[in-house]
Amino acid sequence: MLSPATRSFEVRLEPLPDLELLRLRWEELESRSHCSVFLSWLWIGTWLKLICPRRTARLASVYLNKRLVGLGIVTARRRFFGLGPTHLRLHQVGDRALDSLTIEFNGLLSETGLESDTLVAFVDHLHRHERHWLTLFLPGIEVDRIPLDQMRAPDLRLRMFKRPTPYIDLTGLREDHGLYLSSVLGRNTRARVRRTARRLGERWGELEVAVAATVEERLAFFDGLVALHQAHWTAEAGEQGAFADPRIVAFHRQLISDSEPGHGAQLLRFQAGGHVVGYLYHLVSRGVVCFYQAGIDYPRIGDCGSPGLLLLTEAVQHAIQEGQSRYELMAGDMDYKRVLAMAEGRMAWLSVDRVGLRTRVMDALRGRKHGTVPA
Repeated sequence: MLSPATRSFEVRLEPLPDLELLRLRWEELESRSHCSVFLSWLWIGTWLKLICPRRTARLASVYLNKRLVGLGIVTARRRFFGLGPTHLRLHQVGDRALDSLTIEFNGLLSETGLESDTLVAFVDHLHRHERHWLTLFLPGIEVDRIPLDQMRAPDLRLRMFKRPTPYIDLTGLREDHGLYLSSVLGRNTRARVRRTARRLGERWGELEVAVAATVEERLAFFDGLVALHQAHWTAEAGEQGAFADPRIVAFHRQLISDSEPGHGAQLLRFQAGGHVVGYLYHLVSRGVVCFYQAGIDYPRIGDCGSPGLLLLTEAVQHAIQEGQSRYELMAGDMDYKRVLAMAEGRMAWLSVDRVGLRTRVMDALRGRKHGTVPA
């Protein structure tokens, strides 16, 4: 499996060390990486403390010439009351509710330039030295960072589910007068945004944007967002919403508390005439703004038009003025993402299966769900 260029990598899979020791190792490697916020210690450390059962997790370390160049957390879970085959996951736990945190821009935390090589070395080590697993799940990894040809082996099968990742190039916009609404959005979308802003102004007043500046403000904005988000998804859409599980709420409150300006959670509040229109929850790191969630007061202002488009348009313009480089709308092909984006990448949810009788049985049980195709 490994190419000649990656055969000098050494991979170790060990029990998790003390979290403070792991933090020091993680943050040192993070300083040599160009990782997303989802691979920062802020996210991973919070996930380890509040979400990931320690007994199911191991630390994967990748070395090149005795230099640490890759880190990741691998969890193991057996289905069917612990009697089924073992499934491994990278930065997920195998619990649908807890994995609804939805990690994206995932992978191993890697020294810059070695992201693909460390991933190949990691999969090769599991293939050759860890025999008691059936499937390895690698969720939410950018397609360009998955070297499929180097990961193939006769007794492994790769299955992949891809989704677009729409984004907005803020640096390019800033160099070209910095006007997002008029220079990027199509005519119909511009008209919808302007009509919504006009109706909102006539009824309530001019839209104002505030960024939470303190931990207390961030938590207060988050609580307001959760209330509006849950009210909409439970009452209007008949679904649970992203914050139905108190463990998920606790995770975000901790992450928000530990965030710093420019790294971590950013909460925006939108008001008109003193009335809250809605909130946006961003994750910000290294000049990249990821749109994570929203809470909008649809009963009050929903009939003004397209409040979601208006708030996101204002948020993008705010990010331009802040000097950010990129606004990620995150994985998905929803209409609002397509009309707001300038371009898109591709993200994959990859499964690596051992080929054999157990694989055929699991295929029959899972019914080839989730639209995965051979990679």
